[in-house]
Amino acid sequence: MDPISPKRQRWSLTAEAFEILLARLSPDREEAALLFEEHRRYLLTLLTYAGAWDAERLADIALDRAAKRLGGGEEIENLRAWLRGAARMVLLESHTELRRETSAAAAAAQSMNELRSGAEADYALLDECLEELTPPNRRVIERYYQAGGRSLLTARRALAEELGISSENLRTRALRLRKLLENCLQKRRGSVD
Repeated sequence: MDPISPKRQRWSLTAEAFEILLARLSPDREEAALLFEEHRRYLLTLLTYAGAWDAERLADIALDRAAKRLGGGEEIENLRAWLRGAARMVLLESHTELRRETSAAAAAAQSMNELRSGAEADYALLDECLEELTPPNRRVIERYYQAGGRSLLTARRALAEELGISSENLRTRALRLRKLLENCLQKRRGSVD
């Protein structure tokens, strides 16, 4: 999760911008590196105490933003204060994005529960409709759609032989029975709504 809106392309730290940031920290390269690490630890501490679960990534984003500003020619008088404010903004953005993702996940879970309960209701209605069929027709439609450990085609051929009809006649009978079941389900759904 990137705390920056997916609509905006995230700026990537360039070597030039990083060099400008280091030069801003100190003209001495070693001292600049030490100060950079000090600022990074400071941001990590702030973000960790603020409850960021990904403090390292957020600290890096705040530092990237400072490098971008400095690389763009902006003057930052008090870099430590500016970084503190940037870290706060990055943290708020990450919380906003997390809330969005959480609410989207909750909505998806609710939709799945509604679909599942709708499917369970349909199964109950289907059982009622199957009970309305004569026992031989109920056995035909149930066996037509169940393979019983064999391929569906083999199971259907065996059923047609058992009934003494052609595979084509079995298919026609199954389609008629299925249409009866679909009509029954439509009626029962209409009476439930």
